[in-house]
Amino acid sequence: MVWKIIGLIFGLIGTASSMWIFYEKLSKRYRLRWGFAQKAVEKIVRRMIGDRFSPTLIVGIGRGGAIMGALISGELGHRPLIVIDRKYKWEEGRRITNMVQRLRINFGLESVLLVSGEVHSGTTMRLYYDYFKSLGAKEIRRATLFYETGATEPVEYIGLKSSRKTLRMPWMGSKSYRRDSRSEEEAKGIEFY
Repeated sequence: MVWKIIGLIFGLIGTASSMWIFYEKLSKRYRLRWGFAQKAVEKIVRRMIGDRFSPTLIVGIGRGGAIMGALISGELGHRPLIVIDRKYKWEEGRRITNMVQRLRINFGLESVLLVSGEVHSGTTMRLYYDYFKSLGAKEIRRATLFYETGATEPVEYIGLKSSRKTLRMPWMGSKSYRRDSRSEEEAKGIEFY
């Protein structure tokens, strides 16, 4: 009887240890799926409708913003969508953000929705916000699939807010996907499987 109890205790310890190791491995490789992105878009659009915000122009920021912007535009029936990519340069460990091209836009500036795939610090979102303000946009709101806790720029419509740094977006399909917004050290932390 004593040996059965000892065996049961060791079995429980082994099971708990295995579950912990399994959890640790999975938590480091967290990837958002396409189904989650679609549900996040539906949630974002419901909130926009509830806020009576109807964008006359959707601006996708980079690749993730192009995808999320297209999904939001489609969910709204159809809204004009443009994508302006951004580029990053690293100087002395600091990231310098700039737009690939500054377009002179003279349509849809009544209510602009800036859309990104993810917001980590908020500096890129701020760059685009200031730019569209300078073009004369009357109302500007922001949306993103993923918002990292601690970002400095407010975003009105968020799919997921988390402090997780090693998160992969649905469109990051392989190791060939380059993520230049992260430092080399941060980029190594994002595992592909």
